[in-house]
Amino acid sequence: MNAVTHSAPATTRERLLAAAAELTTTAGWAGVTMGKLAAHAGVSRQTVYNELGSKAELAEALMVRETDRFVEDVTRIVAAHPGRPLDGVTAAFRETLETARGNPLAALALGGRPGGRDDFLPPLTSRPEAVLGRAVDAVAELFSSHYPEAPLTASEWPVAVEAVVRLLLSHLVQPSGSVEHATGQTRWVIGRMLGA
Repeated sequence: MNAVTHSAPATTRERLLAAAAELTTTAGWAGVTMGKLAAHAGVSRQTVYNELGSKAELAEALMVRETDRFVEDVTRIVAAHPGRPLDGVTAAFRETLETARGNPLAALALGGRPGGRDDFLPPLTSRPEAVLGRAVDAVAELFSSHYPEAPLTASEWPVAVEAVVRLLLSHLVQPSGSVEHATGQTRWVIGRMLGA
């Protein structure tokens, strides 16, 4: 008899963030209110405030949620490229770029829809450590531990990763070509960093 595995039930906060992401992608960030979120999730407004705080804190929580998903994806990609840092880092860049180009929240945060940028962008600019810093630290540690053969020290990996993440953001905000083109450019940069 096969054992049935069940994932843990979503917490109230997780359910609220999922509902907020759905509302944001359908109504736009300007259309999201704590009252609408409460109604959409089937909870009281007080529950929304208790779990998420203000609308600015909600924006940050949504971006942190997406950042954590990004780190999970990179972890999976790196595991598929053991002992090959150039291939692993390049694959992580490519898949992240492809995923982000199709992610409505990323598009909104980066100014992809009118009216969304001014309200939703602050977590990326006013408190970059919450999003950019979190991603850079986690991915740098991941690359450093999985690719000890790479010629970068533990203190150099964060510099390299931040440069690659900023390249990624640049290609998202102002695409200059296909994913293949962006990946080819970035592979060359990564190769130079790694001495490959």
